[in-house]
Amino acid sequence: MGGFRVAGALWLMAGFTCAGLLIFVFIGENREDLGVLLREPALPALVLSGMFVGLLTGGLLMSRPGPSVVRLSNIVGVAWLIGFGSVVVTGLDGAEPGPLVSSSLITVLGILGALVAYSARRAGTAR
Repeated sequence: MGGFRVAGALWLMAGFTCAGLLIFVFIGENREDLGVLLREPALPALVLSGMFVGLLTGGLLMSRPGPSVVRLSNIVGVAWLIGFGSVVVTGLDGAEPGPLVSSSLITVLGILGALVAYSARRAGTAR
């Protein structure tokens, strides 16, 4: 059961990091002109969906760990790697280190959550 709690905590941290990024960076820095978010909606939409998916997956792993939730975590982990990993790769050529650090942190937390859940299931702790 401990492995699922660690995996759930990692997913929750990824979701809360997305929430913080959305609230403090995307909304907080653009308070005067929220139209910026509507003109370039791809990244804020990715972070918003990452927040919901991370919190949902983490909550399920903490409250109802099982094979179906681990499978969900694995599927979400692959999508997480594609979505946020592409943001990291495209940010490598940027001059600002801030977006690269935050997107790397979000990517690593989600991938680690999926890997720990998979490892806990492989260890035989899921029924």
